[in-house]
Amino acid sequence: MQLKEVQTKKGKAWEVVGYLGLQPNGKRKKVQKRGFSSKREATAWFNNEVTRFSNGQSQYNEKAPKTVFTVRELYEMWLDGYQNTVEESSLVKVLSYFDLHILPTWGNTTISEITPLSLQKYLNTMQAKLIKYKKVVGYFNQLTKMAVKMDMIDVDPFTKVDMPRERKSQTKKKAMDAEEFKRFIEVLDGQYCQINRQAYTLLRLVAVTGMRTEEVLALQWKHVNFDGGYITIEQALGRGLHGNGYIKATKSETSTRTIKVASDMVRKLAQWYNLSKNKEPDSFVFNNNGKPLQPLRPNKWLHEVSDNYKVANGIAMHGLRHTWTTLALEQGASVKQVQSYLGHADANITLNVYAEITKKASEQTGEVLSNLIS
Repeated sequence: MQLKEVQTKKGKAWEVVGYLGLQPNGKRKKVQKRGFSSKREATAWFNNEVTRFSNGQSQYNEKAPKTVFTVRELYEMWLDGYQNTVEESSLVKVLSYFDLHILPTWGNTTISEITPLSLQKYLNTMQAKLIKYKKVVGYFNQLTKMAVKMDMIDVDPFTKVDMPRERKSQTKKKAMDAEEFKRFIEVLDGQYCQINRQAYTLLRLVAVTGMRTEEVLALQWKHVNFDGGYITIEQALGRGLHGNGYIKATKSETSTRTIKVASDMVRKLAQWYNLSKNKEPDSFVFNNNGKPLQPLRPNKWLHEVSDNYKVANGIAMHGLRHTWTTLALEQGASVKQVQSYLGHADANITLNVYAEITKKASEQTGEVLSNLIS
């Protein structure tokens, strides 16, 4: 550091010249400043600036060049941590979001090149393409937020755009009424049972018990008590990488349960057991050469029945569970009974399913006090 008195337009003043320290590029940062009223003031300022410079707080600090990844590179870094926090079945869904809807458009783009204009155009396209597009782009937004935290970019581009409102999806049929259900069972028992015995047994079991598809696919013969007419549900089949299934825990603690099965359904299970080539306790009740069925197979069977026999039209496998819920309540079962049988974690889940599908609940509530008044 050098100090000297110099002549300025306003008179004499003190000037300081010196090096504050090293910049990120290894070069020394020199500073020169005048206008101090005394040698002591100039010295104090310089010493303070040296301290600020060493702490990265000086106006003379040069910021280190930012390391900027492409979207694909940042995604791979994010995935390393994320994949250890979710089940394999959930991971499969997220991987498909990136592979189908994010990386093809943005994979080779550096994070810093994502402009509000380009992002807005992308969001508009996604809104037109997917009904539930916000869930997909939400994972993209996780990457941009991560980029801000890592000082790759200063501002998250998602804060500069308008998120289009999601389009309303067409209302899908979620359950059958009593007459439709009867017709469905009649077709299964009278016709489809002769076409595909395994598919028949699986569809009928789900229809009369309300079991989740992933629960029935993980069912093993050791879980079936033919003498007592009980089925123990203690595991489920997840959809893993490359479409392969894997055994996992049930959806929740209350999903692990033992249910009573109607005697006619027990007989049909016993008939399938007699026909099955895999009868060991650990053998899967429904299988393909001893291995669990593909998770989407039951839906394909159900659609086959719908297309060929014109029953259960517009119903997916989960719709059989919803059908069981609504019909059980309409037949007089209590909410607590249905909740326990289905393995719902909360009675509100049971009630919400019923209220969403049928208007009878509100219609009956409107008449609940009429007998007292009339």
